[in-house]
Amino acid sequence: MSFTKTLYWILNSIIFLLLIAIGLGIFFFASILFGVEQEIISIEEDVANFKTEAKFYFFTILKLGIYVVFIVALMKWRKVTKLLLKNDVYNQELIQSLFFSGKFMVIAAISSWCIDWIGNLFLRFKFIMGLSEKSLVYLLIIALGLFLMLMSTILRETKAIKEENDLTI
Repeated sequence: MSFTKTLYWILNSIIFLLLIAIGLGIFFFASILFGVEQEIISIEEDVANFKTEAKFYFFTILKLGIYVVFIVALMKWRKVTKLLLKNDVYNQELIQSLFFSGKFMVIAAISSWCIDWIGNLFLRFKFIMGLSEKSLVYLLIIALGLFLMLMSTILRETKAIKEENDLTI
């Protein structure tokens, strides 16, 4: 169970850091929208890459939505580790949370990968072939999500087998 406690602590830390980063991002993004002068963040270079300010804001909001989906996936995974700490392996809530955590991770990674590709190709006019470090991270998150979904399926089947064995005794 010490691994589960470590995983629970790591997930809490990641969620906390992501929420702080997104909160700061929203704060600075809102201040830029309202025209507040600041020297911490400058978007002129990013807007120039996207050719128009509206496209930049559109892609920023899309990315923010993907981060929200990813945080929901991490929160579901955190819920799974909390149930595992209670040694409640055959809980239907654990199985569903594990499945949805994996599903949300796959959705977030594929969506983010597609948005990056579309943004690079159509807005920044860069065509990137091959695997970059970002692509490998997306593939890792997709693999992790599929693994969580596989574990959910395995736990669902073992729960059904356990219930059948309990009835035959």
